[in-house]
Amino acid sequence: KFSGSFLKMLERRSLGEISRTPHTKFEINNTPLTELVFTRDGFAGGFTILYLKKPPTSVISSTHFTGNISGFNGSLLSQDKKVHKRSHLQSGLLKSGSNFFSSRVCLYQNKYCRVSVLRGDPTDSTFAFTNGDFDELYFVHQGRGSLLTTFGKLDFKKNDYILIPRATAYKFKNCTDAQFFLTEGSPAIEIPLEFKNPHGQLKLEAPYTHRDFKSPGDLLTQSECSEFCNMVTLVNGTFHEHTYSHSPVQTIGWDGAVYPITFSIDDYLPKTSKIHLPPNLHMTFKSSRFVVCSFVPRLVDYGENSVPCPYPHSNAHCDEILYYVSGDFTSRRGIGPGSISHHPAGIPHGPQPGNYLASIGTKSTNELAVMVDTWDPLMQTENSLSIEDEGYMDSWKD
Repeated sequence: KFSGSFLKMLERRSLGEISRTPHTKFEINNTPLTELVFTRDGFAGGFTILYLKKPPTSVISSTHFTGNISGFNGSLLSQDKKVHKRSHLQSGLLKSGSNFFSSRVCLYQNKYCRVSVLRGDPTDSTFAFTNGDFDELYFVHQGRGSLLTTFGKLDFKKNDYILIPRATAYKFKNCTDAQFFLTEGSPAIEIPLEFKNPHGQLKLEAPYTHRDFKSPGDLLTQSECSEFCNMVTLVNGTFHEHTYSHSPVQTIGWDGAVYPITFSIDDYLPKTSKIHLPPNLHMTFKSSRFVVCSFVPRLVDYGENSVPCPYPHSNAHCDEILYYVSGDFTSRRGIGPGSISHHPAGIPHGPQPGNYLASIGTKSTNELAVMVDTWDPLMQTENSLSIEDEGYMDSWKD
């Protein structure tokens, strides 16, 4: 069972006007405000208290959402198409979408994790979105813009991670020609507990500092708040449309330990050693059933005769997804920006023939990639078939 003590959010932060004491009458200019307690793991985990101009409960109509969500929830491959093999998807071949729902394509999924790509324009003039099933971790491969949320406005740029807590109302703004790599996680995606000391600080040896994480810096304007009167909510795998009589996100202040954040992969502090370190040393975010790792440019193994290239390995308990962002990858040829490799549990994988020993003497690596290792098998979706590289298996031939 998920417990709020297993993983922790970053730290307590605040923005705007808040009352001196929670759960007490709070007024500004003689106008009473509504308190909204945003929690995780029931009431046992992290929480944030928000103060709103009006109650966030003014739904005047609810119906099933009938928009284009053909790629959003991927249909799993039928049994006759399933093959337990290493695969390579070329996400750059996906068609660009014209709004948030049509641009999002799910490629792999299991009960606890979904992996998708967004291409095109993720903004939507009609609807805001709330994911009631998963936390969402976007990686911005291309594009920049703003994320409008209940907690305020959060700007993002290329190479940023954007972590959005489950049940957060949000929408993208001023973002076109974008590509995001998206990992959704249940019950949570958060900062690994092992990176924090008993006082809640990130340890000195952690791969990042508190200063590297950005939270919303400005509350939404009245005009921006009005864009949230039409909301699409994902719950139990189905989509529902809600219309509000007034905006449910008119926040004037909040404080707590649950809020959306950005973190640039360029600020990640990699580890190095005399000999090759296992990939879990590159861990960045963690869920109870998977981890997300960052591979960034770094000095490589410096011991005599050390082999910097990743060794062939057979991980009996993990599926591995690797999203290639940019740079030169010492272990593989034939991949490029936007490539996605899937190496399922039970099948050995590793560098292409010749690359392993050829890496001896290398001083540094210039690669940028995001890895997702899951403890449960990932199922490929129908969406992936049109972008799969059928010749990928041949890359291991001598």
